[in-house]
Amino acid sequence: MSAPGVRSLDGERLTELIMRLLLDSRLRERLATEGAAAVAADAGELECLETIDLDELDAAARRFRSNIWRLGTGGSLAATFPRSVSLFAATGVGVGVGTGTGTGTGTGEAELLDGFLGSPSFARFRLIPYSGSGVSVEEAFASYLLGLAGTRPDAAILRETVDHELMIALFTALACEQPLSFVIESEGIVETDRGHAALRRYAPAALASWGEAAAGDGAVPYAYFATPAGVTRGVVSERVAAAFAATPTAESDAARRALSRRGLW
Repeated sequence: MSAPGVRSLDGERLTELIMRLLLDSRLRERLATEGAAAVAADAGELECLETIDLDELDAAARRFRSNIWRLGTGGSLAATFPRSVSLFAATGVGVGVGTGTGTGTGTGEAELLDGFLGSPSFARFRLIPYSGSGVSVEEAFASYLLGLAGTRPDAAILRETVDHELMIALFTALACEQPLSFVIESEGIVETDRGHAALRRYAPAALASWGEAAAGDGAVPYAYFATPAGVTRGVVSERVAAAFAATPTAESDAARRALSRRGLW
């Protein structure tokens, strides 16, 4: 029972406090060493914090981190973004947790997760069902990785790799999960008669790093299609790329008819 004059936290504030405790290791350390009164913002928080078992809180925080990392289309964020994570691990640019980037000997999965959980990108993801709309964990994580790219020597390939792996995840969801349980903020995805499609243009060097060949030196058109039959993706010709023209033309109409006959549009 609350003491006279103490107002217990409502559901929204209690959820916010729990998330802060799970995400902020420094807050948990202060709670353990300085006590509830030192970290509570008001009497309502103090009432809750005084009831917490610190050992259970630490165990819950470890499980929470593990569960977040295991989310993702491929069974984990590392499996969803294998090449992107490998690029970070192979470079000498590390993550300054909660502050952006810093120097280091590379960025491991634990460091990436620390940075992601403490970033504004993570807040865009709605972990708790029915708590409002939000992007998928894949799109939130991709946003975080893109923010880390900065002016690194491999920034261009890294950005295209993150985008490519995100598109695979989003199109897998578009093909398998209807209606979606999240919103998509990535631009360029259009509805078709059979599902969804998108066109990207990638550098030949990026495609080569993914094991996909492309001729020429300029940006290469690459399309993604989600239909009830599954996901189809790959390098396409400029004739196929015309299907994505914002303003209909004879060429774009012909391209869409050709894709429709193949069951892709």
